[in-house]
Amino acid sequence: MSVEPRAEVAPQRMPPLWDGTAPLAPETAAQQRVVHRICARVAPEGVEIGVGELPPGGLQVWIDTPVPPAEHEAWVLHHRMAREVSLVGWHCDADQDRLLVLGWSAACLHNRVRLLQSGLRRLTGFEQTAQRAVQLEGRDPGDGSAAEIVAATCASIERRLRWPERLAELHGYERSSGLPHLQLLLAQVIGLEAKVAAACEEHLVMARVLAGAVCEHHARHGDLRRAQREVLAETRRWVHASSMIRGSAARPGTPGAGRPHMGLAERRIAASVINHGVIDSVIDGVIDNGAPRATPAAVAAAPLAGYAGHEEGAG
Repeated sequence: MSVEPRAEVAPQRMPPLWDGTAPLAPETAAQQRVVHRICARVAPEGVEIGVGELPPGGLQVWIDTPVPPAEHEAWVLHHRMAREVSLVGWHCDADQDRLLVLGWSAACLHNRVRLLQSGLRRLTGFEQTAQRAVQLEGRDPGDGSAAEIVAATCASIERRLRWPERLAELHGYERSSGLPHLQLLLAQVIGLEAKVAAACEEHLVMARVLAGAVCEHHARHGDLRRAQREVLAETRRWVHASSMIRGSAARPGTPGAGRPHMGLAERRIAASVINHGVIDSVIDGVIDNGAPRATPAAVAAAPLAGYAGHEEGAG
């Protein structure tokens, strides 16, 4: 009777000794990068920031310099970083030694929702961006190429908007929570951030168009002031076009109803329609609650409700 030979047993593998570190989960590593970007923006130039995991959950942030700063300076810096990090939605705790970044906070997420809504309302106006774009950051078109001047102007306006830089700090981080009410708040925040990012992009597109137009007009006649006036005159109609349709989103009988946010494309379309004079005349007849005021001509021309094509007195 033959017996099948036994297979060779592989040598037993010994686990490596624990060196005090463990591989980070992908979501923790992404959170570390986001927190480091925010804190590095707040920290003074030359001050290095360290970010590490805080078992059993969370992150800790410290000032990573060879010579520790004074206690008062460290306390101030840690609290400044805590303020900026909490604006994302995390609960933070800071002292003179370190900053602790803990889990999501409903109060901080509600605050971020309010900030985003306020920023979105401010971004509905394009007038300041138009004024800054035609100024070209004080540069003369003859001092460099048009592409360089336009790029510098757009970069300055992007810094003034502030939201693009802060939203870019969250790039690559998928935010989620196991608690349903926090997940709903995060979804609302992410949706508002997308709207704010789109509104900022509209401002940057307009700045790029206006700055390039100023350079083109300047190349024709060499007069910068004249070029700025010409570009502003050409764009005034569509920069202010939202006033032409104010009240269009208000419900009749609802006092104080807000008008919708108009993007750059909507403004240009509203300003370029051939019957914009008719729209202006209609606006003059709009009363406070958003309902159009009846005029004799409009009443005579309007058919009775439910009897299309039959006017009063028709046989």
